[in-house]
Amino acid sequence: MGRLVHIDFGFILETSPGGNMRFESAQFKLSHEMTQLLDPSGAMKSETWNQFVRLVVKGYLAARRHMDGIINTVLLMVDSGLPCFSRGDPIGNLRKRFHPEMSEREAANFMIRTCTDAYNKWTTAGYDLIQYLQQGIEK
Repeated sequence: MGRLVHIDFGFILETSPGGNMRFESAQFKLSHEMTQLLDPSGAMKSETWNQFVRLVVKGYLAARRHMDGIINTVLLMVDSGLPCFSRGDPIGNLRKRFHPEMSEREAANFMIRTCTDAYNKWTTAGYDLIQYLQQGIEK
């Protein structure tokens, strides 16, 4: 089985879709097409969906264990002039995304809820439609 991971670092670091219009409310993009592949029944009960959630949780917990190293690496880019560092508090908000105040169990449960929330999120579908209508960008 192949694996594919795409991380939009701009989105993580304060540059959200639509020029920070705050339209996209999902914590990560999980399009309808992705959910169809992961969970053809649409009931969030398939073994593939459950495996996806387990792997997302496992990856999140692993990243939390390396939070300081990740943040220190990103800090090296603060003066790069990249737009994702030009507004808000990108480093502080990056730290918040790791939820250091949570126990490992709480963080795992948070990520399970995050996956459930992202499943067929109407704002993701809406944003994809806007991108297609405005710019011809296929999802």
